[in-house]
Amino acid sequence: MKRRVIGAALTVIGVLVLLFKPAQGVSGCADNFVTGSAGCRDQGGSSLWGWVDYPPGWDSTLAWLMFIIGVVLVLTGIVLLLKRRRSRGSPSPAR
Repeated sequence: MKRRVIGAALTVIGVLVLLFKPAQGVSGCADNFVTGSAGCRDQGGSSLWGWVDYPPGWDSTLAWLMFIIGVVLVLTGIVLLLKRRRSRGSPSPAR
């Protein structure tokens, strides 16, 4: 039971990491003409649905690191959920 709870928790955390990973970088100055500012400010990234805004620089190296960690957490959780428990009393297979 404990293995399945840990597996489910790791899977949920991994999925959340993948959902909130920086997916889009802001590439233009949309408010440049509206505000009348002379230059663009540093642009960052945002998550898949735009719920989280990340500072500049998150759209490259750290986003890939976050993706790898999320995938590893999801796969580890699935393995823990599906792994069969070895019974202690069963005889070893004949050779």
